[in-house]
Amino acid sequence: MKAVENNASNNARPFSEEKILKECRHYFSSETARTAEIAERFMEYFIRNASSEGVLFKTIKEITHDLNISHQTLTKVLKRLEEEEIIYRRNGIIGLWQE
Repeated sequence: MKAVENNASNNARPFSEEKILKECRHYFSSETARTAEIAERFMEYFIRNASSEGVLFKTIKEITHDLNISHQTLTKVLKRLEEEEIIYRRNGIIGLWQE
């Protein structure tokens, strides 16, 4: 039953997982392999944990712990994603720009 609920909520999301991951790979293709891998891991994490509206309610500390990455590397990835207008950060949340 839980798998059915997850599929239903994924279909109701206002964003395309494949498109987001493709854009992420494109924007990080000029970065080091490690940074590109972390960016993709973060976006997969975001997709898994974001609300149906495309908002992630997690602190940087929680994300770095969950993904086992450094604060500095995550901040670098988040800044690049913000520059490319894939995500935005406001008042402790990370949101996805609408397609």
